[in-house]
Amino acid sequence: MAAFRPLPALALVGGFVLVLITTLHVWNSPARRLERLQQEVAQKGGRVFKTTLNGQDLAFLLKDCKLYKLEVTRRSLLRELVLKPDFYPFAFCFKQTIDRKGDSLEVYLLMQALGAGGGNQGGGTYRSTDGRTWQ
Repeated sequence: MAAFRPLPALALVGGFVLVLITTLHVWNSPARRLERLQQEVAQKGGRVFKTTLNGQDLAFLLKDCKLYKLEVTRRSLLRELVLKPDFYPFAFCFKQTIDRKGDSLEVYLLMQALGAGGGNQGGGTYRSTDGRTWQ
């Protein structure tokens, strides 16, 4: 009968390291980073929006009536501000939407002034076919 032979310690350590690397690889994937960002900003009315424009996969963050273009890699998540309404003191973001309309991206921003009779103070509908140039 063959004697029981435990696995060498080196094989156990190697297996543990392989599992750890695989777990970290999945945890830091770009898709997982966007998912964590969506969970973070959803509580404050923000939204992460993924789409394809001109054959390029793009991701955007819409938060507090500001639109950020996201560049997501395994090591970083960079935000570039691409759209915001004009500054007006004592105004807040009242409504914001982002949708794909045909070949373009459409963003609606509405700022409202604080106080009695506070009306619309900025924003509007903006369109882009590349995510950088807005009309």
